[in-house]
Amino acid sequence: MDNIPMRPPKLPGYDFVQMLGSGATATVYLYNQRMPARPVAVKASAKTLDPRAAALFNREANFMAKLSSHPYILPVYGAGVTSDGHGYIVIEYAPGGTYNSIMKARSMTCEQVLDLGIKLSSALFTAHRSNIIHHDIKPSNILITSQGLPVLGDFGISTDVYDRTETGFSPPWAPPEVLQHLTNGSEAADIYSLAATLYAMFVGCSPFQHDYHPRSQSELISLIVNQPLPRLNRPDVPADVEAVLRRALNKDPDQRYYSALEFARAMQRVQFAYFGHATPVTVEGMPAYPKDIERRRRATDQRDQITRSSRRWVKPVGITVGILAAITAAALIFAFVVVPRMDSATGSDTKQVATPGTKDDDNNRNNQDDVITDTANAQIPSPENLNGTYAADGSSVTFTWTNPDPQSGDTYAWAIVQGSNTDQSAQTVTTSDPTVTVNAQEGSQTCIQVSIVRKNRQMSVSPAIACAAKPQE
Repeated sequence: MDNIPMRPPKLPGYDFVQMLGSGATATVYLYNQRMPARPVAVKASAKTLDPRAAALFNREANFMAKLSSHPYILPVYGAGVTSDGHGYIVIEYAPGGTYNSIMKARSMTCEQVLDLGIKLSSALFTAHRSNIIHHDIKPSNILITSQGLPVLGDFGISTDVYDRTETGFSPPWAPPEVLQHLTNGSEAADIYSLAATLYAMFVGCSPFQHDYHPRSQSELISLIVNQPLPRLNRPDVPADVEAVLRRALNKDPDQRYYSALEFARAMQRVQFAYFGHATPVTVEGMPAYPKDIERRRRATDQRDQITRSSRRWVKPVGITVGILAAITAAALIFAFVVVPRMDSATGSDTKQVATPGTKDDDNNRNNQDDVITDTANAQIPSPENLNGTYAADGSSVTFTWTNPDPQSGDTYAWAIVQGSNTDQSAQTVTTSDPTVTVNAQEGSQTCIQVSIVRKNRQMSVSPAIACAAKPQE
């Protein structure tokens, strides 16, 4: 039997305009709010609320209200229950529709997809930092506001990160571990779904519908679980951009990006490399750009400023060439000699490795801009006794450490370090054991940094950093 939309509820202070859409669990209407005067969308439950349904509806309202200050998350204006028992949520009206129609039109360029991905990753990381898992990221759940901005909506099946109840999901966008019922969702699963959505913006359909063309949902699920991800086959998409998406779509959740923020950083780097600019991340307490991009942006801005200044001093043709040549030379010297030296003046290029808790370690902390460092994790200590030993053949190094305050669910995030700087191209890897073996790096030593990661995903403010010296031959 087809679902019959309920009659629009009578809400004090709101005037009904029209129905916007209807689904199995809710109907969405357009209303005019009287004070303040504005159009709003009202999502009303299709059925009267029994205790379980009321809890689910209230949970969505609470989740969205908790996050709605973020510019790329759909704002909530109010919520309640009608006189006849239907729950409703008042949300911002997004007149631009959803990205489902944009996906089918395949009208987005590579640069536009990266811009979208960075904005939505910022929203997703904000949700994850509040211990909220979305579970159902897909093009139809990304709305377009009256300002043309993308917003992540429909938190109706979102859960707290510690909630173990079964939730719904959309198979074309779900990762293998969810389809196999190995988990009901996680941060890694949300990252996969976001990457699948971005992939679809390039090809016009979900990743495993592209090239494979399954004829049923069960066939699609089998493809997602068992078959390799198809290539984009878009000549205008650089291989590095596709590589970023492919990592986020890895079948193994442990091989995906450690966080939505790390995913955003990867997209910023390829965006800057190929298009000369990067969309800033919008996350409270986090830098808009990673430090490697910020340094290059400052150098470029300084060079442009000097060039603009030179144009105000243009004289008659006879002396113009000489003046411009001198100014250009000065600009190049400043941009490529002075500025890099200014950035390294604090010792960021030195080979000395800082010990956690020392003055040098305070400098190192300024380089860890992708680490979650809010006040809640200020007491999470750094690993101790971090040491490395080369294998007899010199091909690998085994590092070990101790946890000064072990707690249930603790894991460790580590990455290769070059000198005192984290290698920006290196993969952040997690392990549950206080030891790791890495390939020996070129040069006289191999260095890593390690942080403790609590069960709630909060991390040591200051990672431990240590180097193993290569044995003399």
